[in-house]
Amino acid sequence: MSLFLPRSDSAESIVSVLTCASDEFQNFYDNESLNTEILSDEALRNIIRPNSASLRAADNRYRLDDLLSAMLMHAPHPSGKRYVAICLHIAHGKGEDGVVNAAKAWLDNLFLPMLAISKAIRTNPASSQTPDIDTTMQHIESASRAGQRSAAEQRALRDQVARRERYFCAITKLFDKSLAEKLVKAGHEEEIPDAGQHRMEAAHIIPFLLNKFDDKAISSPEITNAARTWDMLRSWTRIDFKTLIGSNINSPSNAIYMSTQEHSDFGHFLFYLDKEAYPDNPNKYKVRTPRKGLRLSSGLHEVDVEFPTQEESSIEPPNPEYLKVHAAFAKVLHLSGAAEYIESVERDAEMEGTLRMDGETDFSSYLQSKLTVMAY
Repeated sequence: MSLFLPRSDSAESIVSVLTCASDEFQNFYDNESLNTEILSDEALRNIIRPNSASLRAADNRYRLDDLLSAMLMHAPHPSGKRYVAICLHIAHGKGEDGVVNAAKAWLDNLFLPMLAISKAIRTNPASSQTPDIDTTMQHIESASRAGQRSAAEQRALRDQVARRERYFCAITKLFDKSLAEKLVKAGHEEEIPDAGQHRMEAAHIIPFLLNKFDDKAISSPEITNAARTWDMLRSWTRIDFKTLIGSNINSPSNAIYMSTQEHSDFGHFLFYLDKEAYPDNPNKYKVRTPRKGLRLSSGLHEVDVEFPTQEESSIEPPNPEYLKVHAAFAKVLHLSGAAEYIESVERDAEMEGTLRMDGETDFSSYLQSKLTVMAY
């Protein structure tokens, strides 16, 4: 697979932050004499480390130097690593603030919105730079009219992944409590497995969906900000975002059957599924936590998960590329301190009964969403 971006797929959002011409980025990116691994290593040694102090001073709530390092080391695709490395080289050449601005742009437009979406938080769009991303917006505008998440789609998705996972939580192997109750009512107690039980849900792997925009919303801040986030998402992950917008978000390949607790933890990026542990088995993963001290709800640090093939269940298994993206976000969010900071704000909210807006835990100031979203 080529590492190079077609002209129509250039990283327009970050280019606007770098204040460089699209051709400057594209020509740098397309230069086959520049090895991606060498570019990445040079960015780590000669750009991120020397600028570590200024990156940390720029926003002491996060470790922006670790965010950039993690974006390089844990990019879901080699093209994503090349994208980050080249952006950093260009940013470094634009002056002392260039690298800081690039880090803030990725944090504010990609990683914090993903956290907000995963936690099903509704926030207001911010009034930051608006790049020229007409191509992305056209796809999103079209999809926002055509494909909307519906209750029927949700029920169908839940039914599909439940059958695929045989009504067990894929992570804990707890049995579906709702089904157990139905079996009891029907007089079929003998069909209930000898296992613990819990309420279950279909958890999206890529929890990304535009809200219901009508025709008046076209070119609104919500659409524009969503396009910016999609643009950065596809540049770093190389996912074809057109396969995930609208009703396509509800494909079984983008969902896993989980207990409500595991669903919450998965959405908070408290665990991820590691494909690298079993590279020769297309549907087997090692469930891991992204930082020391975290455990699964079962008390374990890690556990193996294997999904049935489509031939075995007649339902698509989870897409390994989507799970790789989720894992990459988990690693970057925890290494950068973003996940922990938001957890601390949520603890404040629990203790106070509401979010304090006195500057100590100003929710809107750090979760500047580029979207209005509804996530499950």
